Amino acid sequence: MPRKSQAEDEVEDMLIWPPPHAHQLLILLEAFVQKTHGAIPNIKNFKVMAEKLLGPCAKRYRPAQVKSKYHRMRIIYGKFKKLINHTGFGWDFDNNTPLCDTDVWDDYCKENPGVNKFKYVGLPDYEMHKNVFEKSNATSGLGYSSANPPCDVDDEADIEDRFLHPDNGRSDDDEETFQDYIGGQHSESKRVGPSSGRGRGRKKRTTDADCISAAMMEVASALKSRVDISMASQRLHSETVNNEEEFSLAACQKIVDSMGVTPTAYLKAMQYLMANKEWRGVFRRMSEVLRWSWIASLDC
Repeated sequence: MPRKSQAEDEVEDMLIWPPPHAHQLLILLEAFVQKTHGAIPNIKNFKVMAEKLLGPCAKRYRPAQVKSKYHRMRIIYGKFKKLINHTGFGWDFDNNTPLCDTDVWDDYCKENPGVNKFKYVGLPDYEMHKNVFEKSNATSGLGYSSANPPCDVDDEADIEDRFLHPDNGRSDDDEETFQDYIGGQHSESKRVGPSSGRGRGRKKRTTDADCISAAMMEVASALKSRVDISMASQRLHSETVNNEEEFSLAACQKIVDSMGVTPTAYLKAMQYLMANKEWRGVFRRMSEVLRWSWIASLDC
């Protein structure tokens, strides 16, 4: 079974957890954190919360669903906190949304999947998210796509390691090759050369310089190959994206996000576009007035 796209997964999550239901869960989580002084809820706690949600939500949630939503909320809060701490944006404090050029925002979204919705609506109930998750999201780098299933301990450790120790431009393989190359050549240089003391000294200095120069050339060549492969991969990806752009659900979702429609109209529009692929291209080519009319017709 093919894996769902990020847009499809987000729409499915909103269908299971409409905004009012998610708000009720945040109320329960905030009360739990205050009562337990920041403890992380377990499956027994999620079972109690599921029972308490039945009244205000008129829907019976399974404890596993509550747990899954808790982890999604935590991941989304981590993404939003990282966005707030990003130094390249201005900030609209009234709407709690970032201020930046479209190109800058698009580049940030490519590097941080799952944040595009924050451009127009921010994070609803931000203060409640902060009260619940601030302790568990000690760093803003615990980014993980909200379209993915909740990550396990090993996944989170890998994400944290990549955030705290970013690539400094040289891979471990390149570093090892560089050190081994110098070490091996340097060891050989000690065994090669005239028996004369002065001649041996001059030969050693020359050999060391040659070794370092050759090693640097090896590293440069390896890095160049990596760059060439990366650029070829990017070109291939770009061509694939262009071919799929016509029927991109994510592109349609971005347009609907920017329109600021009601949650009900938003869900109906995304449900229709998800089920009718051929309509996505039509929707993207519509004028803004026609888009509003079309969405209004769905909301009737």
